[in-house]
Amino acid sequence: MKWIFFIFIGCLTLAAHAAENNSVVSLFPNGKPYGYVGETLAEYPAINYGTGQQAESIKRGEYLVKLGDCIGCHTEKNGKPFAGGLGSATPFGIIYSPNITPDMKTGIGAWTNQQFIKTVREGIAPHHKYLYPAFPYYYYNRIKDQDLLDIRAYLNAIPAVEKPNKKNQMIFPFGWRFLQIGWRMLFFDFHKKGPFKEDPGHNSEWNRGAYLVNVLGHCDMCHTPMYYVISRNIALGAPIVKYHLSGSFISGFYAPNITRLFINTISVKQFSDIFLKGVQPEGGPIEGPMKEVVSDSLQYATASDIKSMYSYLQTVPSGFPAKPAKGNQPASPEKIYLQYCKQCHNQGKGIIPGAPKVGDQEAWQTLNRAGMNQLLWFTLNGLAGMPIKGTCMDCTREELKNTIQYMMDQSIPPEKRGLQYAPKHPDGQKIYQQYCAACHSSATASAPLLGNQTVWNDLAKKGLDQLTLNTWHGTKGMPPKGGCANCNLAEVKAAVSYLLDQSVPNKDYQLW
Repeated sequence: MKWIFFIFIGCLTLAAHAAENNSVVSLFPNGKPYGYVGETLAEYPAINYGTGQQAESIKRGEYLVKLGDCIGCHTEKNGKPFAGGLGSATPFGIIYSPNITPDMKTGIGAWTNQQFIKTVREGIAPHHKYLYPAFPYYYYNRIKDQDLLDIRAYLNAIPAVEKPNKKNQMIFPFGWRFLQIGWRMLFFDFHKKGPFKEDPGHNSEWNRGAYLVNVLGHCDMCHTPMYYVISRNIALGAPIVKYHLSGSFISGFYAPNITRLFINTISVKQFSDIFLKGVQPEGGPIEGPMKEVVSDSLQYATASDIKSMYSYLQTVPSGFPAKPAKGNQPASPEKIYLQYCKQCHNQGKGIIPGAPKVGDQEAWQTLNRAGMNQLLWFTLNGLAGMPIKGTCMDCTREELKNTIQYMMDQSIPPEKRGLQYAPKHPDGQKIYQQYCAACHSSATASAPLLGNQTVWNDLAKKGLDQLTLNTWHGTKGMPPKGGCANCNLAEVKAAVSYLLDQSVPNKDYQLW
């Protein structure tokens, strides 16, 4: 087995250069980036559920298949549902999804239940055919026994489609499936856990959420950084577990941090609207691969399951990469921009609403007038759809500041910048009286009462910046910006400072 492992590592290194030069993408008919599966927006087929226990099993299976978004990968554009044929570009070639309808010749109709379970859980199809990890068996390994049988019951009930599977287009030598043994040794065989087991330390709602997020929904596949070779463009399809759900990129789109760091800044209603309405917490429409996931999958989630996922995500810690050791030289701002920022700021509003395109002089003039301190604060905390630290979690404050300056230099010639303005310090008391007093001067809902030292001493431990960030987004029933829709960052911060100043003794937050 060892020689297979070393051949696998050697092949990775040799093939990496070809993948880095985008030779794989050129094979893809639509020229889409790695992982892109197209906006199928597929429709589920009408089926006959029958009666009795079998009908109940089929209905349960249908719901589980929807939550797993099987149709998203197993249906090509304008194709029959679940008949396969959709190409996914990976660093190592194009992988086409197989036909999973009950057709006896070209689908999975002839498979036994045991063969089906082994394929889904282990990634090993009949006749010892090793599947590529583009199929998420890494996560499906933990699907419960009855759920797998229900899924099979549903797939047996959908219309059979006779359609031969397309041949994958892999870079040599990755067409040799036995090389998957090397990947499995590294990432799967010694880590698989089998069917999901509930954590007795949490309630049933939390456990249901953990099951949906980590197993059926395989959210890690987009929202967690992957192990890679040479560069992040050559992802290996296995998540870095300690950075669970801390955010990553997929097909040029940012899949945001969905740990408690983000989830605790939005309400259940905002979270639900992502699924049911395709609306971001900031108000803009969901775009990119997530738009497809919402259409094919998440819109069908029940209210109780949405609440379960929300409850689980509220507890997920943010495991960011460690900061560089002291003494390291700051990374080149150009290098940081190319690796972390270019994917959004090279295309402007098409990727993340409000992301100013580098080179757009008008947009950057507005930012320049705001001043470096405010731009750095936005970057560090991730506001208005921008990921925290622009996804460069190991970047220092100095490196981020240099990168912002680099982007500014690329957008506005120094002689055309004009002066940065220093806005007059906003009146926090006036803003409080106009927008905040209605809740904070009386025990309304969960709003902490102005002057309640016990409550505000605990809140002060989070720090002024974190409280300002929470206020900006709106959390725990508080509307975004505390209801002051036209307030800028400085005004929101001034109001929070006033609340702290009036409630925490012996500190002057107005000076912060």
